[in-house]
Amino acid sequence: MATIDGYYFRVCTRGAATKGIDVEQLLQEAGIDPIRLNEPGWRGDVAAMARLVRGIVAAIGDEYMGFTSHPLPIGAFAFAAGLAREGGTVLEGLRRAVRFYNLANRDIATDIVETDGEVIVTAEFASPALDPDHYFSEFWLIIWHRLACWLAGETVPLTGAEFDYPMPEEYFEEFRHLFPCPRRFEGNARRIHMDARALHGPVRRTLTELDAMLAVAPLDIMTIPASDHSLARQVRRLLAHNPGQRGGEVATALGLPVETLRGRLRREASSLATIREDLRRDNAIHALARGNRSVEAIAADLGYAEPRSFTRAFRAWTGMSPSEFRLRAHSTTPP
Repeated sequence: MATIDGYYFRVCTRGAATKGIDVEQLLQEAGIDPIRLNEPGWRGDVAAMARLVRGIVAAIGDEYMGFTSHPLPIGAFAFAAGLAREGGTVLEGLRRAVRFYNLANRDIATDIVETDGEVIVTAEFASPALDPDHYFSEFWLIIWHRLACWLAGETVPLTGAEFDYPMPEEYFEEFRHLFPCPRRFEGNARRIHMDARALHGPVRRTLTELDAMLAVAPLDIMTIPASDHSLARQVRRLLAHNPGQRGGEVATALGLPVETLRGRLRREASSLATIREDLRRDNAIHALARGNRSVEAIAADLGYAEPRSFTRAFRAWTGMSPSEFRLRAHSTTPP
């Protein structure tokens, strides 16, 4: 099962909190231990996040999760998805859903246009201050990409994304996987670009499949396809199992020429080196948070010739030294 950084579990409840909802109770009902949210390096599974989102929506009766001035009634997504499924093409389906949302609630103005082989979805929030962490605006853009993928029955490549705020350093590692494409920050709008070719194909979903998707929503939408099915995640799984594999071995295991592997990773704004570094970071965090082995031993296991190199890398990843991180982790981890 895919996992999501603890950051998102912390911020997704803030809209509900402003409505006076007991956030701790929401977390517990979703099967999430509230104490773990502040544990460094903690990740929760995507099914728990889906339960939490459903719990928030049900508690406040708002599919916009409390991040806009006016609520969006429960059932809006189901209606929009049904309209989209009836489109002659995936693009027409998306346009139908956009028109519905723009009529149903004016707090988010969503625009969809096609130009130069791309389909661009732009979202303008009437009251962006209600979403200070940009959680819902990012979630909103992701939903349009995932809905396009679900309608098409295949991965629709993201070709770009733009945001009108600075790069989110606190959760950028996760952000890269949610938006696996070239990204621009401090731009003029919040938008995503998708390859138009797949969107001109037919909708490949039946009414039965729509019912099945809605029964577990937003789980399917959250797990298509940038979470577990992107090439970068496939490479990560291979390297996690055998970190010593070279690029040629990884390409062979995936049935791809090496240059094709590298090119596709570049289009996802990733690389073999980046994935290896991400694995090093995650393994280092786990070892420091969960064990008592020395920093020197952990550095050696991760392939660093000397602890000083590991310390420099770890400080770049987290803003703390390994010793500082371990102290903080052990002070916040429940017995």
